[in-house]
Amino acid sequence: MSDIDGVQVRAKLVVLSCCHSGRGLIKKEGVIGIARAFLASGARSVLVALWAVEDEATANLMKHFYKHLVRGESASESLHQAIQWLRSNGFPKLSQWAPFVLIGDNVTFDFMEKG
Repeated sequence: MSDIDGVQVRAKLVVLSCCHSGRGLIKKEGVIGIARAFLASGARSVLVALWAVEDEATANLMKHFYKHLVRGESASESLHQAIQWLRSNGFPKLSQWAPFVLIGDNVTFDFMEKG
C-alpha cells in the first residue's frame, strides 16, 4: 500500500482480480486496504475480491466483465451482467461469483473515442 500511496494513479478503473484484494484493517474510518490506497492515489473506481476466488470462475467473470465494459456499459452494469452470466452458465455457487465488489464511481469508457 505504501508503494501506491507514493504515486498518482490516473485511472478510471483498477481491477484487482486476485484473492482477498478487498481486505484491509478495520478502523474508525472504514476498511483501510489496497483498494482504498488506489482510490486515495487518484483511481476513480476499484474492482476487488473479498475472499478467495476460483480461477475458472474468475477468468469467465473477467472475460464477460470486459466484454460489457467495451460495449460502453458502466462498470457496475458490466459486473452485474458478468455475474448473471456466471450464475446461468455453470457457476451457481455463491463463492464463485459473490466475492467481487466495485468501490468508487460507476465509470464508463468510450473505446471508440479518438484522442
